[in-house]
Amino acid sequence: MARDGKDIQDKPDHCRPASGSWYSVYDDTTVTDVAQATIDHMVPLAEAWRSGADTWTADQRRAFGNDLKDPQLLIASESSNSSKSDSGPTD
Repeated sequence: MARDGKDIQDKPDHCRPASGSWYSVYDDTTVTDVAQATIDHMVPLAEAWRSGADTWTADQRRAFGNDLKDPQLLIASESSNSSKSDSGPTD
C-alpha cells in the first residue's frame, strides 16, 4: 500500500497505514479510507494455480503472491476487487 499510495501516514507497529489515498484503476476512484483500499493480484492466485502454479515450488508461489516490483499487485477499491473475484486479466 505504501508503494502505490499518496500522503501515506504510517501507524506504528501496524502493517496497514493510518491514512493516505489510493487510486483504483478498476473503477476510476480514489480511496481515502484505508479499510476500503485492497490489494488485488492482477493474475489471481486461483487463476495462477489453474494455469500451472500448482507445479511451482513454495518459494516460487510466495514470490509470485508477494511481488512488489512487477505490476502484479494493484490497489483496488474493496467493491471492485470483490466484483472481480478470481477473474484473470483475460476476463
